[in-house]
This record gives sequence, C-alpha cells and structure tokens, in this order.
Amino acid sequence: MNKDKKIIVLTGGFSHEREVSLRSGQGVFKALTKKQYKNIELFDIKDRASLQELISKHQKNNYDLAFLTTHGKYGEDGCLQGLLELIRLPYTGAKVMQSAICMNKAQTKKILAANALPVLETNLKISELVDNEYIIKPNTEGSSVGIKKFNNKDELLKYIKSSNIDLQNFVLERFVRGTEVTTSVLEYDLKNNPLKLVETEFSYFDFDNNLISLPILELRPKNEFYDYEAKYTKGMTEFILPTSLGLSLQKKIHENALKAYKALSLNGLARVDFIVENSSKNPYILEVNTLPGMTDLSDSPAQALSANISYEDLVELILDNALKNCLTNCH
Repeated sequence: MNKDKKIIVLTGGFSHEREVSLRSGQGVFKALTKKQYKNIELFDIKDRASLQELISKHQKNNYDLAFLTTHGKYGEDGCLQGLLELIRLPYTGAKVMQSAICMNKAQTKKILAANALPVLETNLKISELVDNEYIIKPNTEGSSVGIKKFNNKDELLKYIKSSNIDLQNFVLERFVRGTEVTTSVLEYDLKNNPLKLVETEFSYFDFDNNLISLPILELRPKNEFYDYEAKYTKGMTEFILPTSLGLSLQKKIHENALKAYKALSLNGLARVDFIVENSSKNPYILEVNTLPGMTDLSDSPAQALSANISYEDLVELILDNALKNCLTNCH
C-alpha cells in the first residue's frame, strides 16, 4: 500500500448521527496515523458551507480518496456521494444509488424480497391491522433514531392520531420478539489473503466474490429492544461475540448477509442486521448499513477483531479496496 496517498477523512455531517460520526472519524484518522500514512487530513462537515470548502480543498490538494465516516442523512444516503462523484473525488463505501436505496428501509426490503431474502412485511395497511405488537421506524434514519414500539393496535392508532404523522415517512411492521444479531460483510482478497486469515465455524468466506461475512454479534439490550440509548450507552447492551446461536442458523445468517450484499451491489464494508424470531427461529433482515459505525463501541470493528482483523487493519482494508475499485471504475 502506498502510504503517500492523499487521504481526507470526512466526518461530522448534520444528521442526528453527527456525534457518532465524529467519533468514527477520529478513530479512522488515528488508525491511519498509526499505519504511518503521510498525507491524511480530518475534515468536519459542520454545515452546508463546509461542502464548498471541501470542493475548494480538493481543487487545491487533489486528494486520492475520501474516507467516509458520515453516518445518517446527507452523509450516507447518496447526497454526499453524489457531490464527490461530481468533483471526481473517489470515496469509500457504497456508490450513489446503492447508498440512497439502503438508507430507505422500505426500498431496501423490496429489493431483498425480490431476491427471495427473508424480510418482515413493511408498510402494513391501517385498515388491515390485527391486534398485535407493532413498531414504527423513520424510513430514512439510521442508528435506531426515532423508533417507537406499541403494545397493541389501539396504542398505535392513538399515537398516529395524536401525533399527526405521515406514515409514508415511516416503516410500520409487526414487532418481533427474538434475538437481535448483526454481521458485517467485508471485501477481502481471499486469493492472496494478505492477513493470513483462516475461516472458522463463526465466519464465512465467499471465495468466488472475495467477500467475508464476519463473526455474528448477538445483542442483548437492557431495554425492550435495541434502541438508540441501548446502542450508544455503555452498559445498556450485553454483546455476545460470537453469538450463542446454533451453527446451522449462523450459516444461514452468513449466507443471507452475503446474498443481501450482492443483491444490493455494495462495496467495501457493510453491516446487515437481523432478528431471529423466538417462535419460528426465522432470521429476518431488518436493515443494511452501508457506512457502519467505526467508534470504540461499534459493531463492525468488534466483529472484525473477532476474526483477527485489528481496527487499524480493518481501516486499511476499507481504504485499499476503495482505491482498487477506483482503478477499475473511476472516470
């Protein structure tokens, strides 16, 4: 790897996930520094004026790559990616269309369902609801922002009426009681295997597509489900890595995560979240994250470490894959 490449780490943004993004950016910047990259810069996208500054900086410095740690709206939904395409600055993560699709939970599930992957029925019709537990999620937010759970149909209908929300902006699903798990899929050169990784019973190697499904992380939140508080507050969730699920079920989750990654035409590192229903033991895909968190509490770095990939090596792999992809796909 050429350590002289000009790398700008983009962080911050102005979504609800700004603070998480700042922590991710700091982690990536420190990792690249530790890996002795000589021309790296950390840039905080504080507001829209910062975008003009970014354009000017690229015109002056001609960066080789932008390492994205911009989570949530505008930073992960294709908007920032579109700007980078216009100024011809290569970047990590999914491309414009894929980013936009994956930020939209309903559209993501349509594509997954069309590829015979297990998802919960989305956007249930109010007139057809039965008495059940339900959950509402903003359609285009990440990090469990804005999720609300209802114990029955009456609670749900009362909330909809009192809050006057537009259900077109939300995903409405039945609430599933089960085990929440997540795995991350990583592009990796399995032929040359630079880190000498070994496939174990807890990971899954896709040699045909140079992909690894990392060990599955099981989440046991103190709250009723894995909400924002449980996700980003120390002590609010117990993490089991690798998961306690049976190996045959783990294999099914790995296979479906890889299928989802390929069906959505993703790049680099992506995280696929599942819930394994208690009653049926079916693993349903909840969502796909194209720019997973890179903080000290984030899932993907923990999964990578469980597969003997250090945080610094994970960052370098993401960087290396993006540069290689650029050699074949950039203008």
